[in-house]
Amino acid sequence: MDILTKKKQIHSRILLRPVFVPPELITEILSLLSVKNIQRFRCVSKSWNTFISDSIFTKMHIKLSSQNPHFILSIPEYPLTCVVSVLVNQLLESRSLTIASETCLSPRWGIYEVVGSCNGLLCVIFNSITNEKTKYKFCLWNPATRTISEKLGFFCDYESSLGPFKFSFGCDYLTGTYKIVALHTQRNEDGENHDDAWISKVRVFNLGDNRWRDIQSFSSAPLIWNKGVHLSGTINWLSIQGAYISLSDGERFRALIPDVKQLVIVSLDLSTETYKKFLLPKDFIEVPCLEPSLRVMMDCLCFSHDYNKIEFVVWQMKEFGDHQSWTQLFRIEYSNIQINNPPMEVDFFYVDYMKCEIPLLPLYISKDGNTLILAHDEIYAVIIYNQLDNTVKRTRISNEIDWFTAVDYVESLVSTDWKDEDDDEDEEDDEYEDELSDIDIGFGGWTIKV
Repeated sequence: MDILTKKKQIHSRILLRPVFVPPELITEILSLLSVKNIQRFRCVSKSWNTFISDSIFTKMHIKLSSQNPHFILSIPEYPLTCVVSVLVNQLLESRSLTIASETCLSPRWGIYEVVGSCNGLLCVIFNSITNEKTKYKFCLWNPATRTISEKLGFFCDYESSLGPFKFSFGCDYLTGTYKIVALHTQRNEDGENHDDAWISKVRVFNLGDNRWRDIQSFSSAPLIWNKGVHLSGTINWLSIQGAYISLSDGERFRALIPDVKQLVIVSLDLSTETYKKFLLPKDFIEVPCLEPSLRVMMDCLCFSHDYNKIEFVVWQMKEFGDHQSWTQLFRIEYSNIQINNPPMEVDFFYVDYMKCEIPLLPLYISKDGNTLILAHDEIYAVIIYNQLDNTVKRTRISNEIDWFTAVDYVESLVSTDWKDEDDDEDEEDDEYEDELSDIDIGFGGWTIKV
């Protein structure tokens, strides 16, 4: 046997020698992958499927996935009620890219809305109005795994004429239990003083026991377009405390708020189901002409408002609950982002009133704190502003995406395997199973252009 043949045999034995890869390394590598790719590796072996399904791996993956946030966006005018997922980093870095659609929901029953996102789960509400009552149903949907829960949290509102419920979704981080919060505000007929003019009644649906419960109410009224934002196991509303005047001219609502200090943040702790109130920045000294907004960006509460119809201001609460930690991040003249200043009131009667509308909404702040993504109610594009070089670009998806529907979202492996054990529901509830059969998985592409 010649030397060359021997070398080939030795080389062949080396190639066939099994390679040991530590389980910890496999776990670390898989946790870096997208959910779609991780799902494919479930079939490698039973052991792989087991640790991919383990809650520890799920939490590890969420932690890493949160570094690549997405927006879930709706297409209201599309024939099917569609949503698409947009990767935020691609939006910041690219001037043109193509994205694929996610699940397309086409339920026959009522109207649907995504009311919140937490750990990769979207909370979707369905509602219909019949016989002077509003029926609500919910489901949890994971777009990454393309799974959806059964019907959850059915209830009827027999006082819908008093105004709609506001819904929020979050997680009790002490127990890991997901909760849906329903809030309804009305005038407090039993109020004894100025501070008790309004009362917000709150119900909580606990996915741990699948039951709605009434919890303690609070004495303030969340602003019309502020539906509550989830941060670190709390739901937070931007609210008016005390008496104020509200008017409607048939087109829009307005509010006359006597004192800017009446605007506060009400925070519900999902663990203790108790409230705290936070003050707004001390330099926020006058009621703006437009409704301010409250968002979660950079893992902090962020408050934004108009200033004198000239500038748009964004603040960040660096330390949750500490009103002394408010820091101004952006102060932008409207001309710098190429939009018109808010118009002057035509009717002198409304000069001191705040319009209950939000034409400009912050969506995301980059990690370095220099770039701000904004949505404008008259532009079918997202505005990306960089304060370092004072530059702005507009990015539009060819389909008319409604950027005001943007919901923060991260991919995850969290299960949607929840069931509602309450059988004492309206007989029309049975239609829900048929609705879920109408969920279509849509594939397609949208090109984002500048």
